[in-house]
Amino acid sequence: MPYQKGVELRIRRHVPPEPFYNGHGRCPRSHVGLNHDLEFPLEADPVEFALKFPPLETEPPDEEEHTFTITGVKTLRRFHIDGGGAHILVGYFDGDETAICDDGIDCMMLADADYATEAWAYEIMQPVEGVAAKLVPEYFGAWTFALDTNHPGRQRWVRMILLELLARETILDKIRKATDDNKVQQDLLPDEKTRLRLLRDTLDAERSIWWDAEVLHVDLSPRNVMVEPDGRFDFNQAELFRFQLRPHSKHREDADPLPKSPIERYWPYSPGGGTFTYRYEPWADWVPPGWLEDGERMAEWLLKTWKDVTPGKYLPLTNHFLNHSAHAERSKKLQATLEKLGRKPAHELADMD
Repeated sequence: MPYQKGVELRIRRHVPPEPFYNGHGRCPRSHVGLNHDLEFPLEADPVEFALKFPPLETEPPDEEEHTFTITGVKTLRRFHIDGGGAHILVGYFDGDETAICDDGIDCMMLADADYATEAWAYEIMQPVEGVAAKLVPEYFGAWTFALDTNHPGRQRWVRMILLELLARETILDKIRKATDDNKVQQDLLPDEKTRLRLLRDTLDAERSIWWDAEVLHVDLSPRNVMVEPDGRFDFNQAELFRFQLRPHSKHREDADPLPKSPIERYWPYSPGGGTFTYRYEPWADWVPPGWLEDGERMAEWLLKTWKDVTPGKYLPLTNHFLNHSAHAERSKKLQATLEKLGRKPAHELADMD
């Protein structure tokens, strides 16, 4: 393993390729799969594969070299157990191996896709006031370095990004600390008020990043949210509207002047898209257990949290949401709350039908 404490890497600045995959455009080179490339059977040497299909190059890396000294290593996910994952290196300034090359996956192309998406996400967010170094870690650029291999005289280039080191835990870390015999012990988690405050801040942050920086985080998982007052995110899976084939909604001719309220986005029933009340959802161990038994408890929390939000932050609840027919299936209490916010009384909606 080349990434060990004390190792010095000679790194150079690098311009990442434009994002591809997931709506960002076509892949710059043809896909190479081990299972349909006779030259590389499934038992192929992954280093040989990496050497034959190196990372995408945009322009020659900067000639000026800097020293990056590794002072700590954290592997986020274990190979073959958690689906592979990035190496997190802690160090001071003057790799990234993602998936093992197996099962016919073009791991080099997938690594490039993640690198391009994450690097450009941070590039886009840096100049956005209220986002850079607040909702996301401070970003110090994309870099590359040559790594010796077990093939004599041959090196392979590795890409990485440098981010601010935050001495924080993720929400998943908190959940794991409270887990005993594969069961989360509620009394070992932060108290419910704290958990809901962090969830509120996370959803507000996700909306700010999407609207202000035009970066949509598509993996809002506990492992990607650091326990900060505003939440901080990891961006190897994101939609970057600067490179999307479709424009951000705020640039359309009929665009709304503000983002929709989290009430509408995360409402746990139709017409919302919230999944926090699903028992097998990644957040199930963090939200109040009662939400999993009765989704209306989350709906009540959404209304209590955002119904009186500061003007100019979110749109008022839309007529489409307030008068949606699905609300007729909810409790009288919840319907009454929605009526106070502008929903038409049941008899008026019946007359409209």
